[in-house]
Amino acid sequence: MKGPLRTVQESWKDFLSWKMLFLNLGPVLIGLLFWSVLLFYFGDNLVRILEGFLPTSWYRYAHSGGFMPAFFLVFFKCFVYILLGLFVLILSLIGNVLVAIFYTPIVVAHVHKKDYPHLPLEGFGDISFCLQHFLKQLAYLCMFLLVCSPLYFIPVIGVFVSLIPHYFFFKNTLCFDIATSIFNQERYTEILKDRKISLHKVAILSYLFSLIPVFNFFATLLQTIILTRYFLEIKAQEKSSQPV
Repeated sequence: MKGPLRTVQESWKDFLSWKMLFLNLGPVLIGLLFWSVLLFYFGDNLVRILEGFLPTSWYRYAHSGGFMPAFFLVFFKCFVYILLGLFVLILSLIGNVLVAIFYTPIVVAHVHKKDYPHLPLEGFGDISFCLQHFLKQLAYLCMFLLVCSPLYFIPVIGVFVSLIPHYFFFKNTLCFDIATSIFNQERYTEILKDRKISLHKVAILSYLFSLIPVFNFFATLLQTIILTRYFLEIKAQEKSSQPV
């Protein structure tokens, strides 16, 4: 079984191929256009909405006049913009994962044909099944973020409260989409139990690419390739261990 770093290295080569770059072009342009328009027209309104979460005493102090309240107001606005950027990052990643549902079968077919043509692929469900799973995971994510919303304004803790549930959304959704083109449902369930630690290693390494500004718009395709290679390696290992 190849290590996570070797898997990432080989995935980079696939990611930089002309076919994958062309496949990534449409989702990237749509994502950049959507978020640019959203922030340009609604950025100030979103900041005012976030200001509404402030305790009333803090809000009155920030607008009371004087040097310290003014300094507090500047600090708070900077923090709000950082928090807003974090939310935009999370929402853009959610959108990228949604788009990935439609091109994941193409990525799996490309990697399979290129390096694993001897492996028989199985699969279960279809795109509508993957969309149902996506919406279910998104509902869990939204409920968690809503319940924990008071924690967002605590430095550091707010970042982790936002990113940790999104990581699990990313892992559960993207892995499921890829697995539907490679395994049967029973075998995928077994892999989630038997390879929990190794899967988290690869998934966390993949997720880190989402946190790179600007590149996060391109990263979902690379992450899909990485996890596809990971699952195909598992299937190759299983086949090699079978008696001839």
